[in-house]
Amino acid sequence: MVTGSSGRSEARRPLAGGPRRALITSAALLAAAGGGAAPAPPPEPSAADLGARLYREGLSVAGAPVPAIVQGDLPVRSTDMPCVSCHRRSGWGTSEGPVTVPPVAGGALFAPVTRGHPEMGRLRTTGAGTRPAYDEPALLRAVRDGVDPAGRALAPTMPRYAIGAADAAALASHLRSLSSAPAPGVTGDTVHLATILTPEVGASRRASMLDVLRTYVRHKNAGTRNETGRRERGPWDMARHNASHRTWVLHEWELKGPAAGWPGQLRELYRRRPVFAVLGGLSEDDWTPIHEFSEREGLPAILPQTPLPPDEAHAEDFYSLYFSRGVRLEAAALAERLGPSARRVLQVSRCRGPGGAAAAALVRLAAPAVAVRSECLDGDGAAPSRAGRPDTLVLWLGPGDIARAQRMAEAAVGQGVKDVFASSSLLGDEARRLPAWLAARASLLHPFVPPGELDRHAWRALAWMKANGIAPEDRPVAVNALFAAMLAGDALAHPRALVSREYFLERVEHMAPRLPVRSALPAVVFGPQRRFASSACHVIGAPPAIP
Repeated sequence: MVTGSSGRSEARRPLAGGPRRALITSAALLAAAGGGAAPAPPPEPSAADLGARLYREGLSVAGAPVPAIVQGDLPVRSTDMPCVSCHRRSGWGTSEGPVTVPPVAGGALFAPVTRGHPEMGRLRTTGAGTRPAYDEPALLRAVRDGVDPAGRALAPTMPRYAIGAADAAALASHLRSLSSAPAPGVTGDTVHLATILTPEVGASRRASMLDVLRTYVRHKNAGTRNETGRRERGPWDMARHNASHRTWVLHEWELKGPAAGWPGQLRELYRRRPVFAVLGGLSEDDWTPIHEFSEREGLPAILPQTPLPPDEAHAEDFYSLYFSRGVRLEAAALAERLGPSARRVLQVSRCRGPGGAAAAALVRLAAPAVAVRSECLDGDGAAPSRAGRPDTLVLWLGPGDIARAQRMAEAAVGQGVKDVFASSSLLGDEARRLPAWLAARASLLHPFVPPGELDRHAWRALAWMKANGIAPEDRPVAVNALFAAMLAGDALAHPRALVSREYFLERVEHMAPRLPVRSALPAVVFGPQRRFASSACHVIGAPPAIP
């Protein structure tokens, strides 16, 4: 059944497939018991839920870790090496060096493994490389004793878990649910995708992303019209691959109003037209409400561009992949740049949103010897007091805010500030339109490749845009949008991705560092516990002003 892998593990996650289930805690029940009828008890977890917990977290039906032996004599616990560590969340397995981890998704596990093809007259059902189908007793024997249905010993890298019949039944129920039906948003000839824009995104950035996505989808579909014809005339050994081609339909979900209303708008949009995944996306605000919607629905979100992805509270989530931690990464880079020497830092930001989050992160991450004072931008800004005059000024400000903060910033510079830092993520194109007095002093916290290196680093993406008549005003946004689209296209070329969103995400992880086209970041690498692709952040001088 399984051949194991080295001790790689996924973080623990909630029960069941994609959507999270609401759990009623005993504290909530006690709080509600003060008056009126007692609330209904929480529903008992299903066998599939219990199997998902065993598969992902290593907890038995009884809720306890299970002893196990790996490599013949090494004792481990199931919570240290749950099934998901090697077979992945999709159940379709993986490989690591010489170790191949076979699929355990129900359609593969509970069917015999054969060799050859009936049309070639060489179908083989016995011997090396084949096995009978699993059933629950065979699954119990494999997991507990390391023997497959043909009586052959499994590889020693597959742990032998001390589970019982009830655990095996629950595990079988979960495995049968994996890839049991086409994913939402997929029809016989179409894949529905969405991209999401929040209301504060400016027109130039919006156009830079949408022009690329629309053009890519149009070209992708032009090719699909030819590829689908191969279903009938192609060779038998390519039939499964040729059947995977689908026409893409891109839905542009434009959210309105304050972030508090976004979840309701997303639910309604998704109810009207379920989509397979979110492709890209653009926001200048906190992406967390969208992230939480994706996690609840089990909806993959591939590389949205936002300065404020979710914080550490969502570190164990699975369904969203990001370029970087945005302004929190910039705050971490600045905290390291300031170093342990005593400094007096004045940081200016909006009270909430990405700027406020960056300011809070810097306060948390700065060395104890660094005194950080935070000012919220209010009106035209107020001059800093002369008490504890700063030697470093940090501007967590976006387009339009620099002018409002000018009086405060100039007063700080007049009081002896030597170093000024600003956020490249928040400024966007405004980084090339800074006032002369600021451009001469400012260093940018820049999580992308340096501006002068983008042409060389992402030349394939820029050449594609030029060939298609796209001249984006915000080139990093356009380059990143094309990277996300091509990455999704490569991942969806695999037939299994159409029936398993989890496998689609695993393919994205695999393909990201291998994609010929590049993003505007130095590197893009994902893994089972790595949902932010890049941890690099440059500190650069302000780029030359646009004439």
